[in-house]
Order: sequence, then structure tokens, then C-alpha cells
Amino acid sequence: MENYDREGIRGALPESARACYRSLRAWLLSVNLPARGTFSLSGEERRASGRMSVVVAVHDVPEVTQRCLRSLEVFGGEAEVIVVDDGSKLEATKLVVEKACSRNRWKLLRHDTALGHSRASEAGVAASTRPYVCLLNSDTVVTPRSWRGIDQAFASSAEIAVVGPSTSQTPTPQCVRRALHCRHYWSDEQVWCFAEKHAARHQGEPVVDLPMAGGFAFFVRRSVWDKLGGFDKTLPDYGNETEFCYRLRRAGFRIVWTKGSYIHHLGSESYGRTVGFGEIRRRCVEATAYIQQRQP
Repeated sequence: MENYDREGIRGALPESARACYRSLRAWLLSVNLPARGTFSLSGEERRASGRMSVVVAVHDVPEVTQRCLRSLEVFGGEAEVIVVDDGSKLEATKLVVEKACSRNRWKLLRHDTALGHSRASEAGVAASTRPYVCLLNSDTVVTPRSWRGIDQAFASSAEIAVVGPSTSQTPTPQCVRRALHCRHYWSDEQVWCFAEKHAARHQGEPVVDLPMAGGFAFFVRRSVWDKLGGFDKTLPDYGNETEFCYRLRRAGFRIVWTKGSYIHHLGSESYGRTVGFGEIRRRCVEATAYIQQRQP
């Protein structure tokens, strides 16, 4: 009989069986994470949040956007939150954004026509006032361990220009495998519980230098952003974080990952749904070719 590895066996199963397998795996990986609980922002996390501007570019998908903004309401602390509605067409999305911004006195910027995630992020950065800016995807869940590790990393060296937290979905080493498998199954409370455990386990560990940080929660030193002129205006959308990190390294700055912070990322749940995954892949290929042409 032909031998199959585990991936091969799973690939040979019908989709219904694969779905059952994924669900069972997530359940087993979640046994010590209660679906309900009480969580709060510590004083240290709150003080660190006060040095952050959080820019959230929104483009429809109201249920995902609402989850992201709700997590910011709970654990945003003293952060300056700037929501950029990038041409959303659904009234439900507009209502979610308006209510959240009004309730929390957040800044709201609107584009009548969608300009893309990068241009929307730039508009938010231009309106920010804090020393560190987080470009936060709208398909993320902020946790009670989002800020302190980031703040400590920036404070450790003026050469550090970009910091990324641990997460559940990103192509960089920041991805925690357990969270990757469970990212669509965990409730907010389970996400928050996992974040507490993960950050506590890794608190105090040195930062890890990376060639680039994932764009889902891209923390950048505002003074360096201004010095380098932000994103490349030639790139309309995808690939901007990669290209920006390339310029940072050439200028002698560092990009690091701190395991002391965790922000959950569902992945491809915002622009991915509305723009289409095929179109996103096409844009990423074009962006990669452009970036490679610029490298010596």
C-alpha cells in the first residue's frame, strides 16, 4: 500500500472530513483556554499605550471590523485611535465605524472612493500625534498584552524603527503555530487568555531582529517614518511594508519582533474579501518584482 505523510492523508480527505479535523485540532489546542473570563489592562500596558497612535484602515466586512474596534475599546487604553474608512460601500460598516468613533471620541477619516490599504494608512499616519504609530489591520483582535512589549523594544535602542508583536497569522517568524491553527475558532476571551499566557512566558526575552515585520500590526517610529517619507508612492497597495523595511535596513535601522506582545490576526478577512484573493496575489507579484528591481 502506498505510504502517505500526514499532510498527504489530510489532502486526500473530503472537505467535510478536513473541516472536522481542523475543528478537533483547534479544540485540543484550546483545552486550557476558557471561553469566558475577566481581563483588564495593567497600569504598565496602559502607560505604554499612551505613546501609541493606532491607525485602522477599514474597507467593509462589518462583522470583522466590529470585532477589531470592540477589542480596541476594551484594551486600547490611552492610545490615539484613528479610523480611516476607505470607501466602504455597506451601510452596516459605516454605522459600525461611526458608532465606535463617536462613543470613544476617536478620529474618523473618510475616503469617498477606496484608495487601498496603504494610502488609507498614510492618511491616518498624517493625522497621528504620538511617537509610535501602529498600522493595524481591521481583521485583528487587540489584547491586554499589545503595548508594553512594543514600547520596551522601541525604548531599548534608537536604531529600532519597526517593531512587530507575536500573532496568529503572518508569513514572518512572528507567527505562533498554536494560534495559527486556532485563529478562526477562538472567542475573544480565549484570544485574550492566550495572549496573557504567551506574553508572560516570553516577557523579558531579547527582541529578535528580522528583515521585515508582518503588516497586520506594523509599529513604526513616527520620526523615522517622516525621515524616510513613508511608503513608496509608486506602489499602490501591497508590498509597501516590505519595501519600507528594505529602505530602513539600507539606512541602518533595525526591524525587530518582540514576543512580549501579542495581537491576534485572522488573516485576509478585510481587503481580502472585498478585493478578491486572486487580485491580491496579482498585486503582490507585481510589488515583489518592483522591490527586487530596486535591490542592488
